[in-house]
This record gives sequence, structure tokens and C-alpha cells, in this order.
Amino acid sequence: MNLHAVELRFLRGLVAIARTGTFALAAQHMNVTQSALSQQMKELADRLGLTLFERQGRRAVLTDTGRDLVQRLTPMIEQLDDTLLQSTEAARGVTGRLRIGATQTYLRAIALPAVLHLIALHPDLRIDTRQQPAQRLLADLLDGEIDVALFPDTGPHDNLERTVLLTEQLAVIGRRSMLLEFSSEAALKALQSKPLAVLNRQFLMRQNIERQVKLERLKLDIRLEVSGMDDLVTAAGQGHLLAIGSGLACLDHPTLAIRSLHGKFMTRSAALYWRRGRTPALSVLAFQAAVLRISADISRQLGRQIFKTDNAR
Repeated sequence: MNLHAVELRFLRGLVAIARTGTFALAAQHMNVTQSALSQQMKELADRLGLTLFERQGRRAVLTDTGRDLVQRLTPMIEQLDDTLLQSTEAARGVTGRLRIGATQTYLRAIALPAVLHLIALHPDLRIDTRQQPAQRLLADLLDGEIDVALFPDTGPHDNLERTVLLTEQLAVIGRRSMLLEFSSEAALKALQSKPLAVLNRQFLMRQNIERQVKLERLKLDIRLEVSGMDDLVTAAGQGHLLAIGSGLACLDHPTLAIRSLHGKFMTRSAALYWRRGRTPALSVLAFQAAVLRISADISRQLGRQIFKTDNAR
């Protein structure tokens, strides 16, 4: 067996066949004719001394040996492609297209400021952002529809890497005059007699609130359920309801303030996720550095927001 005679284009062709499912589509992807791709696969099998395909009717499908080889080759080829891409990017600066997904609050408070910073620094970089629930972002990231995702930390995931950006306590949000009776850190039971607005049950934040309620055997007076933190802030701004949510959504708001809520389930962390097994592109690394810096600034702002409310007493 002469391994030095195995050409990289043959290995790429094998992976393309596995991804597309047919020789015809793989040939289009590789920009060769179908007959040329078939000949390459025959040469590859001969040089490796392996049976890579078998006939099923009129189709040639991968054998178990072929599938095993593809599984081993795919991350190495992806790693090679990423390395070549980064070398090119390093010479030209941060370029290309970066696809970012984030939940509503994290998009506004963290991701979008980072994006605007990168665009100002790198004129050849193009960025696509999308706002979606955490579950959808996770699915899109695993499917390769986006490059990075920013959502509440749910722990380790198979095939994903993550960096925790900041940790915050959930807060009661309201007009400053309505928060004067609370200390800088309040208990959820102090809200039992207050009319409240919360996110609906599809959100992880609401699920954590309900866990805390169950743990403390409380009964909250929930008058309004909404589908986004922006709506929650609007409701709190009217002055008739207190809201339970993320203080990130009302940083530097002209009339609203926050009080942290303590409890086992009253904390959450923002995390940046990307696919495991691939060296991050230079644009992903630049975005990661930007969101880490912005997250550190936000943590300080949250502390000032609580302190500002204390001074208003």
C-alpha cells in the first residue's frame, strides 16, 4: 500500500459523496464529471486496499469500512480547511461572513454592540445576526446554519464548545418609586402580594422562576405573561406592574431600576457556543474577544444600576 500516492482530492471526493448521498451531486460539488469521480474512488480503494463501496441495485453505497473512513476523515479535512482559511484571513485581516444567533436580551445587550465594534474595525467583514429562542439557536448551531450562538448557559453539549460570558441574578424590575421598599437583594416571597408580569412558559427564565416558586411553596400574582424581555420592560414602565426578568434589558433606562432576587434558581449565565472539532475562524475569535470585553462592562453596569436605586431611597 502506497499511502503517499493517496491524493487529498480523492479523500475530499469520498467525504463529498457521503455528505451529498450521490455521486452526481458530489461531482457537482467537486467540480468534476461523475465518471472522473467514480475513477478517483476506484483508485482510492485500490491504493488503500479497501472496499469502500458496494452495489445496492443500481446505486453504489458506502460499506461499513467506507463509512468508518469518512467519519475519521471529516474532522481532519475540516481542520485543514479551517487552518488554510485562517492563514488567508491572518494575511488579509478579519474578512468573510460571520453568522451569529442570540436570544433577544443577549442580542441587544451583548451581541449587537460587539458586532458594531467589529464592523467598524474590519470593513471587509460581513455579519448576519438572528434573534431566536435558545432551543432554536442550539439546533441551528448543530446543523451548521450559524457559526456562533449566544444564549443562557445550559451546560456542556455534545459537539459544542462554550465560553461563559457573565452571570447575573434575575431581578424585580419596576419604577424606582415602586422598588423603595426592597433592599438591594430581595426574596421572591416579598413579591407574593404584588401584581407581576413575567415571560411565558417557553422561556428558560420562566421555568427557573417556577422552580423557585415551587421550592419556596409560594403563590405569585401573575397578571401578565409576555413573549419577550422588551415587552416585559414596557409593561414595567407603565408603573402598574412589577416584572421579573433580566436586569440587562433595562440598563440605563430613564425610569426603571432593578433589585436582585436571591434564590437557588434565580441566577443565570450567558454563554457563547460554537461547534467542537473545528478551529474557530478569525472572525469568531474576534467576536469572542469583543463579547468578553462587553460582558465585563455589563457586569459593572448591573452593579451601578442596583447602587443607583439604593441611593434613591
